[in-house]
This record gives sequence, C-alpha cells and structure tokens, in this order.
Amino acid sequence: MRHLVAVVALIAAFILAGQAMADVICLFRSEQISGTKKICYYDCGGSMYAITIDGLQLCPLSIRA
Repeated sequence: MRHLVAVVALIAAFILAGQAMADVICLFRSEQISGTKKICYYDCGGSMYAITIDGLQLCPLSIRA
C-alpha cells in the first residue's frame, strides 16, 4: 500500500510539473492589421506565437502560452 501511495504521488508531481512548465510568459513584439482583425506577435522564449484580436483592440504586452 505504501508503494502505491508513493507511485501515485510521483505521478501527480510529474503532472503538476508539466503544467507549470507549459505556462510560458510571452512578450509582445509586433502587430499586423489584416482586414478588420489585428494579429499580435509574441516572443515565447525564442519561439514566435501569434493571436488574432479585433482590429480596434490593443495587443496585450504579455500573454501566457
């Protein structure tokens, strides 16, 4: 029974660590207008990420991806 509890705790720790590592803060780099929409580009630790928002909105300075 002790081994089962230890294994379950270990699995839960890996799942929680994976979720924490997947949450990356991305910083705003540029924007582009496309029709009535705006594409906001972000730097996520060396990888580029983009979101599309309404053209009248401001791009957030940072996002979580």
